[in-house]
Amino acid sequence: MNHGLLKTALLALLGFSIVTSVEAQVYIYGGISFSGGPIAVDTGHLSTGQSITSFGTVRVTDTTGDYASVPWGHVVTTTTPFTFSPAMVPNPVENLWQFYHGTNSYSFTLTEIQSVSQGAYPNNTEYLTISGLGMLYMTDREPTAGSYIITANSAGQTFSFSAGNSVVPEPGSLALLVLGGILALARRND
Repeated sequence: MNHGLLKTALLALLGFSIVTSVEAQVYIYGGISFSGGPIAVDTGHLSTGQSITSFGTVRVTDTTGDYASVPWGHVVTTTTPFTFSPAMVPNPVENLWQFYHGTNSYSFTLTEIQSVSQGAYPNNTEYLTISGLGMLYMTDREPTAGSYIITANSAGQTFSFSAGNSVVPEPGSLALLVLGGILALARRND
């Protein structure tokens, strides 16, 4: 009996089951941006605030990838206020934003703040920028790690928010990677 051939067949079967399970998972690809306002903070000043207490009216302003079917101007129905300094409260911030379009649900859970920048420019325009990580959710897609940035200024009393996914290998590329690994193991075992 050829043990090398048997090992190759078993490794190929294992590889097929791994690729099949990976292909069943469809992650979110793309990004979405919003704008709105007026944004409100606990102190009344973006330069000294520690909590966002209200986002005002929020609308979609840009979409790519899996978000492309959402029309610009679509209203975001849920925004969740949160404390960003000295620590994030609540933690995590479930549904930092959420909306529905057709039969699909879209949302973002903020899980980590990586940086906060706030102050005032020489012309007394105040600003606040918060960036970090979270999880994107979409109907018929797997929860996907993503990043976000919130920027606000007092000049127009507006803010913008952008979120996008982390790089996730597409199933076809992952399948080739797994298959290449299986073939390399089979050759080494011969």
